[in-house]
Amino acid sequence: YSKSIDDSGNVAQNWQNLDGERGLSSFDQRQLAMFNIQYTSGMGIGGGNFLSGWKAVALKEWTFVIPIKWGTGLPETPVYAGVLEGVSVPNILRPEVTGAPLYAGSGGLALNPAAFAVPPPGQFGNASVGSITGPDQFSLGASVQRTFRVSDKVNMDFRVDSTNTLNHVVYGSYVAIWSPNVTSASQFGLPTGANAMRALTTTFRFRF
Repeated sequence: YSKSIDDSGNVAQNWQNLDGERGLSSFDQRQLAMFNIQYTSGMGIGGGNFLSGWKAVALKEWTFVIPIKWGTGLPETPVYAGVLEGVSVPNILRPEVTGAPLYAGSGGLALNPAAFAVPPPGQFGNASVGSITGPDQFSLGASVQRTFRVSDKVNMDFRVDSTNTLNHVVYGSYVAIWSPNVTSASQFGLPTGANAMRALTTTFRFRF
């Protein structure tokens, strides 16, 4: 559980109001929980029926590991895709806050375009740095491994690792560029940066 605030943006929207650049740090992740579940099937005295017979050969000494990671989204800054008179770099501007619910998007949008508007003539937008919270983050992997003893001097290691085991889609961020243009505004709030699909890696290793 943490919170970080700074004013270390690359370029200020308004160099005469540097306090307006104060906001959540780009790496501020309010909650992050990590779990690691591990289980090894019966072996030794506690192995019960796994001490001998076919069950021991097939089932004992398998190790299963499941790492789980969940966290809240990272901050994003709304960007106004427009030009104000006397400003030569348009992509550092921010839109004006309207008061409409930000996360009430519809039609596949996670954010509500009506939450922002064009800044008043001759003024900078009052949207804050880091005022958008990106999508929650989640990952679940898994691995299974076992060492087979072929003889006193020869062993074989078998291991399978998987990433994104559930093949669950997680987006890294939202499109935070806002524009009064209808076409551009329809992109605002779309999730982007999907994680990689499920992948499996199998490893065999002989030791002698």
